[in-house]
Amino acid sequence: MNLFTDNADLQFHFQQGVPWDRFVPLWEEGFALPDGPRSLAEARELYQDSLAEVGEFAAREIEPRARGIDQEGVDFKDGRVVLPPALIENIEGLKRLGVMAVNLPREAGGFNFPLTVGTALTEILSRACTNTLLLHSFYQGPAIMILRFGSREQIERWVKPLASGEISGAVAMTEPDAGSDVGALSTRAEVDGNGFRLTGSKQFITNGCGDVCVVLARSESGSRGLDGLSLFVVPRVMEGKDNYRVARPEKKFVIRGSATCELAFDGSRAELLGPPGAGFKQILTFMNEARLVVGVQGLGLAEAAFQAARAYAGRRVQMGRPIARHELLADLLFDMEVEVAALRALIYRTSALYDRVLGLERPKAEARPAELAALRHQVRELTPVVKWFGSERTLWVTRAAVQVHGGYGVMAEYDVERHYRNALVLPIYEGTSQIQALMSLKDQMKWALSKPWRLLGGPVRVQATPDRMGDALREMASEYNRAFRYVANDAVGLSGVIRGLLGRGAPSAEDLGYAMLSAERLLAMLAYTRAAEALSAQAGLDVNRRRLAERFIHRSLPLLRMHGEIVRSGDRSTLQAMAQ
Repeated sequence: MNLFTDNADLQFHFQQGVPWDRFVPLWEEGFALPDGPRSLAEARELYQDSLAEVGEFAAREIEPRARGIDQEGVDFKDGRVVLPPALIENIEGLKRLGVMAVNLPREAGGFNFPLTVGTALTEILSRACTNTLLLHSFYQGPAIMILRFGSREQIERWVKPLASGEISGAVAMTEPDAGSDVGALSTRAEVDGNGFRLTGSKQFITNGCGDVCVVLARSESGSRGLDGLSLFVVPRVMEGKDNYRVARPEKKFVIRGSATCELAFDGSRAELLGPPGAGFKQILTFMNEARLVVGVQGLGLAEAAFQAARAYAGRRVQMGRPIARHELLADLLFDMEVEVAALRALIYRTSALYDRVLGLERPKAEARPAELAALRHQVRELTPVVKWFGSERTLWVTRAAVQVHGGYGVMAEYDVERHYRNALVLPIYEGTSQIQALMSLKDQMKWALSKPWRLLGGPVRVQATPDRMGDALREMASEYNRAFRYVANDAVGLSGVIRGLLGRGAPSAEDLGYAMLSAERLLAMLAYTRAAEALSAQAGLDVNRRRLAERFIHRSLPLLRMHGEIVRSGDRSTLQAMAQ
């Protein structure tokens, strides 16, 4: 009855897998902060106690309410969004625990916990109730943005109330005619005295009914694309009147307890957040962090689905034995276990790297520009990988859990149908799987063409053990590199390499057609490779870790070969059909 201590794989990462010594001293400024822990051991004990307390509350109160929250959904009465009472009970309980913004500095109302601790908290909440996790995220999420870019007065007025749970917030970027195309947004901000007035609309805004909204709007008249965008803090109510209109929440068959709203701004009063014209650069950090959170959300859902499937298969008897003892079901359950373990290894490796980045960026940290640049490059590569793997493979795990339950899997009395439904949104929001693939391709092409001789090898190198498992991991990296070289050479050829050497620009969109067509296969290959690398790095720690790593790598390598052969086939039939 504790979603932290009963998770053996999560406990492994907390106790052995996470390199706490690499970043906790940076976050705690050498343990010299007067209100912080005095040593690494004390910090880890604090993290463990806090997560155990949340895990116990999640198992005792949050998880039992999850099905009811899903069934009741969000209502709209007298022009106001009404959240399920059970969801509010969950949030109130988390407020009592004081864990609404654990990653914020203590002076801002948080615990100064590293991102990795917040990752474990997110996983626990997602496993218990996805709707509760989503609402919980929109206390700390907007607070972090205001803390990063706001004035001292804005931080005092908004961050501390968000961190305490006194108010909740939202982040509004998406518009009806500008989804993934951020540069096409049309919400305008015009100067009005000492402030601004916003005009326009936003769509699909999670917790758009919150008390304050961070809004991306076009602040420079005549600007186009990603230029001329700024961030604004917009209170929902001012002087007792609505400052913007929250329309009826969307009716969804996924995350039913989460309010997804359309917002209408008609001269809404707003405060500039940070310098004018820096909006896209500012929100990009939030977007990338949100994509990592979606990966963790997927991990919690996958864990919940796997545990439900394993428990059901252990008690459901067919033909004289539990179905978990039938070969095909046993194989499916083992694959589910390995997929969840690979995702968790990938996520905690990424969060630890990002914690090191955030620690080195602190004002009192020793300057290490070369290391910081290398770490930022790693995190940038891994962000779409985590989002893709945590979305697409969670969708597979939750679908498999339904299959294990047979006919009962599609009944509302069993939780796996809800887990499967809620997983369906993961490849869509915070940038679709296809957008992640294009982001990854763009970065890899930029890296390669900045120094074209890199194409002789390829962008991916792995740390692998000197054994059969390591050989298979190295072959996975080689498969990716061969496929990437094929699309890169197809896009630029020898003339493109020469242009790159002379600094004469990137290939055109037309040149990149086949590369873009292959982008998601490439990202899948990269994701499997990086997950395998993360899992195999732990193989020497115990027998079970090696068992999981070997299974994952030897089942993934044939998939990479398949994707690689398709990419290198040069099949342009889709491009030809588009041209007709």
